[in-house]
Amino acid sequence: MAQKVRAAVLVAASKIEMREFPMPEIGRDDALLKIELAGVCGTDPKRYEGKIKATAPFPVIMGHEILGRIAKIGDIASKRMGVKEGDRVVAESMVRCAYCSHCITGDYRFCENPRGYGYNVSATVPPYLWGAYAEYMYLAPGSIVHKISENVPAKAGVLINAVFADAFRWGRLEGGFCIGDAVVIQGVGQQGLCQVIVGKESGCNPIIATGLSKDVERFKLAKEFGADYTIDVEKVNVVDKVKEITGGKMADVVVDVAGSWKSISVSIDLVKKQGRLVLATIVGEETLTPIATDTLARRDITIVGVFSADYRSMGPSIKLVESGKYAIEKIVSHVLPLDQAERAVQMAGGYFKDIYPTKVILQP
Repeated sequence: MAQKVRAAVLVAASKIEMREFPMPEIGRDDALLKIELAGVCGTDPKRYEGKIKATAPFPVIMGHEILGRIAKIGDIASKRMGVKEGDRVVAESMVRCAYCSHCITGDYRFCENPRGYGYNVSATVPPYLWGAYAEYMYLAPGSIVHKISENVPAKAGVLINAVFADAFRWGRLEGGFCIGDAVVIQGVGQQGLCQVIVGKESGCNPIIATGLSKDVERFKLAKEFGADYTIDVEKVNVVDKVKEITGGKMADVVVDVAGSWKSISVSIDLVKKQGRLVLATIVGEETLTPIATDTLARRDITIVGVFSADYRSMGPSIKLVESGKYAIEKIVSHVLPLDQAERAVQMAGGYFKDIYPTKVILQP
C-alpha cells in the first residue's frame, strides 16, 4: 500500500480536519520536506475565521512558518536550492515564478503568478501538500530554502522565517533602525520581541516596548532581549511616557506589531517630526482604521507598510539565530501535536481565557 501523509486541513471557515494524502512522487526539479516544526502565525487565526480574504478555495493546508529536513530531492532542484537529502532547512513561504518583473528584480513576495505554502494553493491541487500543517510538505520548482545548523534549537529555527526575518526586514531594512535611534515597539508578541532584538543589534537607544497588563512575562523577555523600557498601556499614558523618556523628542522609529487597529492612531502620536512609522499590523480585510492624517502631514511623518520577509533578511537572521546570542526559543510558549492543529490556531487566536500564548507551534 502506498504511504500516506497526514495533514491538518482547513476545510471551511472555523473548521479543521485531519486528512490523509498520498506521498508525492518527486521529479528532477522538486523536493519533499519532512516537517520538524510548523509555526502558527498571528494571521492564521484570522484565515481560520475567514477575516482575511481567501486566496485559495477550501480545503487549504495552512502553515507558512516552516522548519524541516529534505527527505527527497531531484538533481536539478538540489543544484538550484543548494541542498541535498538530509539537510536541515527553513523554507520561505513564497514560490517564485522567476519570470515576472517582481521576481526578476528580487521582489518575489509580489510575484504576479503567486504560489505560496500555507495559504494560496488549495489542497485539491496535486500533489496536495501545499502547507506545513502536515507530516511532509511538497517543495515546488521555484521554492527557496536555507540550510541551518544542526545546533540551532528547533524552537528557534522555526521562528526564523516569517518571524525573525520579518522583524529584521521591517525594523532594520525598512524602518532604518540606526545607532542611537529612539525606537518604540508597539506590541510584545512574537514579532515585537524579535523587533527588540533587531533594535538591540542595530544599536538603538532607548528601546521602548509597549503592551498590556497581561504581558508581564513578555515584558520580562523583552527586557532580557534588550528593551530599555517596557510600558503597560493600560496603566500608563504611553504618549506622555515616551515624551518623558525621550526628553520631548518622541521616537525616531515606531514599529506597530500590536495586531490591533486601536494601536495605530496612538503609534502616530509617538513618532517625532520627520520620523517613521512601520506598520505591520494586520487587522482583517473589513476593518477600517481611523487615523489623524493632519498629524502625519504637519509632522512630515513617513508611514511604511511592510509585508513578509525577503532574501535580504533571511541570511542575516539565520546568522544571528545560529550565533546563539539570544535565546529566541523562549518566545515559544506552547507546542502541540499535529492532530491538535485546530486547538493550536484557536489558542493563538485568543479563544481560551485561561491561555495566553506568546507563540504556538505544531510538531508532527
